[in-house]
Amino acid sequence: MLSKILRTIRAHALVRPGETVVVAVSGGPDSMALLHALWELAARLEVRLEVATVDHGMRAEARAEAELVRARAEALELPWHGLRVDVAAARRGRASLQDAARRVRLAALEELAARRGAARVALGHQADDQAETVLFRVVRGTGLAGLAGIPYARAPFIRPLLDVTRAEVGRYLKRRSIPFVDDPSNADPRFARARIRHRLLPLLAEENPRVREALVALAAAARTGGAAPPDALPSDIGRRAAGVIAELRARGGTRTVDVVGQRTVEVAYGLVRVARAQGRRGVPTRAAPVTVAGPGTYALAGAATSLQLRADTPGTADDLGATFDADALAWPLALRPRRPGDRMRPRGGRGSRKLSDLLIDAKVARATRDALPVLTTADDVVLFVPGLRPAEQGRPSGDTIRYLRVTPIAGVSRVDR
Repeated sequence: MLSKILRTIRAHALVRPGETVVVAVSGGPDSMALLHALWELAARLEVRLEVATVDHGMRAEARAEAELVRARAEALELPWHGLRVDVAAARRGRASLQDAARRVRLAALEELAARRGAARVALGHQADDQAETVLFRVVRGTGLAGLAGIPYARAPFIRPLLDVTRAEVGRYLKRRSIPFVDDPSNADPRFARARIRHRLLPLLAEENPRVREALVALAAAARTGGAAPPDALPSDIGRRAAGVIAELRARGGTRTVDVVGQRTVEVAYGLVRVARAQGRRGVPTRAAPVTVAGPGTYALAGAATSLQLRADTPGTADDLGATFDADALAWPLALRPRRPGDRMRPRGGRGSRKLSDLLIDAKVARATRDALPVLTTADDVVLFVPGLRPAEQGRPSGDTIRYLRVTPIAGVSRVDR
């Protein structure tokens, strides 16, 4: 996640060396992740950080949440500022409560930044917020400018997490044991954004499991006038292939195109991924990754084993397959060939190990190792390889609601998309 944030900051020139950045932290998961990620990156970015928490005077828990943030800022040896605003006084006419709170919050943060000589104020919006914003505007009615969604920067505000998903934020907080609080208004159906997050988007995901990615890609296209990002395709890909890929980006859905240099380009809901078809050490051509959006049977071209994914119930087990907590995984999953440097943390193990070492320990024949399919999460965490113990990631717990069963099937070549 840190490398993704660093790329976002550099790609959009969000900060400059020597600047002071005020980090707006409510105590929720996104802002707490933002604070700690920027703290980890501060030396590399050559910036100074200060922390601010805004109390809207709307909830009794706000004081305790502010105290949590103050304590974390103190532990990180960063200055902390507590700000109080009057949301009720700021409501004018028929302005919604949330709009009024947003307006006075940003004004207070901007005033603090000016007072402290800070060039930037960092906010914790992430990719799922972007998807929800775009859908909210579509439902309410908007033009092309509205489809662009949340901007990466609008002085003095910046959003370094805008390319990071909510699931990635959750995993970062868990790995680093960072405390946070949940705002109950995020699940309150009285608010339109809560209804979109918990009702509308899950319904749309039944038609397209990657609807959030599609909405984020739509925002990116709106910001660039429909043009592909300049670094999306290699410069030597050829005019005709680039034209085909641009058409597929506009059409949506998932397609794979073979291009020069033994490469394939996967276009998935406006996002472009280039993969080399040539394996390592002269291994014959290997398939491009296959998107695994939900239950079904999936296979890589040339692989001897396919994988079947299905909804499951607790307690199911056998010697070949594995069960995962579907809600603990970063979707969509992917099925791809083994790559140099792959690592995996086997279930019950203390840490990650090289996949090559695990295959040797499991006495998997050398000749078959490169033909094994590797199931990964959207952020490339290895979950399952036939013949090995499943990964610790996504291990079911007492809180698991949706179980996902993965079973290897020999001799099946059909691919469900």
